[in-house]
Amino acid sequence: MESSNMKPFSQEEKEAASFLRERFLYFIASLPNKLCTIKMHNETEAFAQIRAVNLSFENVLVDNLKLSNSQLNISKGILRTSDILSVSFEDI
Repeated sequence: MESSNMKPFSQEEKEAASFLRERFLYFIASLPNKLCTIKMHNETEAFAQIRAVNLSFENVLVDNLKLSNSQLNISKGILRTSDILSVSFEDI
């Protein structure tokens, strides 16, 4: 059994992590119905409304997905977060 050289977190670090986690969850909860621009690999840009993310934050459920390099409009879709470079919102 290997011993870990990691020191335990201080109370201040725990409180900071808790604060940031709470802010992140409020942000995620505010996403539904927000229009966003999603930049993906291969210079693909998508426009959609984020509906939800899964618990492990590996997938994003979107509505009204439009790709910049296609005329196709997709009513519902799932995007892998590993394919996403950035997400920007106009009204946040």
